[in-house]
Amino acid sequence: MNALIILFLGLMVFCLGYYIFAVSYAGIASSFLWFWGLAGTGFFILAIVTILHKKKHILDFVPRTVKITVVSFLCIGVGIFIAIEGFIFSQMQAKPKGHVDYVIILGAQVRGERITKSLAKRLDAAYDYLAKNEDIQVICSGGQGPGERITEASAMKRYLMDQGISQDRIITEEHSTSTYENMKYSFEIIGDPNADVVIVTNNFHVFRSLYLAKNVGFKSVSGLAANSDRRLILNYMVREGFALLKEFGVRLLH
Repeated sequence: MNALIILFLGLMVFCLGYYIFAVSYAGIASSFLWFWGLAGTGFFILAIVTILHKKKHILDFVPRTVKITVVSFLCIGVGIFIAIEGFIFSQMQAKPKGHVDYVIILGAQVRGERITKSLAKRLDAAYDYLAKNEDIQVICSGGQGPGERITEASAMKRYLMDQGISQDRIITEEHSTSTYENMKYSFEIIGDPNADVVIVTNNFHVFRSLYLAKNVGFKSVSGLAANSDRRLILNYMVREGFALLKEFGVRLLH
């Protein structure tokens, strides 16, 4: 019991500490950071309940079968999530497989008309590849969301042209608002399921992108993993785990 209390308190301190660090670094509006505050609060509640149970046996009214069921589901859930994180990790060093026909760069948030750090990392990785393979066309895929004065695709095109990529090589896909739509609309532009395609995105995002690319009809697809901010990689990995779990669920139901 004491070990369980220490575990819950330790996890509480870790989650709340990471939340404070991430908010001070990236800002409170940054995606998914609320999870760490919520998780820290949850572990605090679990620690309090465990302490009260140790002193006053407040959980004795719960049937043993219910306790076993809850613990079993939690263990299974943790196991599934660890497996999903393994899938994500497996593609975090992805490189293109030989020469390809198209490069697809997946969009990310644009602030006004300004490229964010995450998107710049994708574009820089794509530029290095495109500069060495001058006959390959590139699709910049990303629509326009809240706080964006132009589409992500337009901002990406401008960035690549400033780096010296010819306008004739760049195709813009300006309607997508999700990774699935990135893949779907890019597939419609290419129109050939047998085309060799490389998808450029941040390392934690590669596995899900490849999974969805194959789901929409691409048969020959590989990834090019761009770097991510190391100070936020834990947040990205956990967020991506839930996103991938959702995608698996959606495809399973369909």
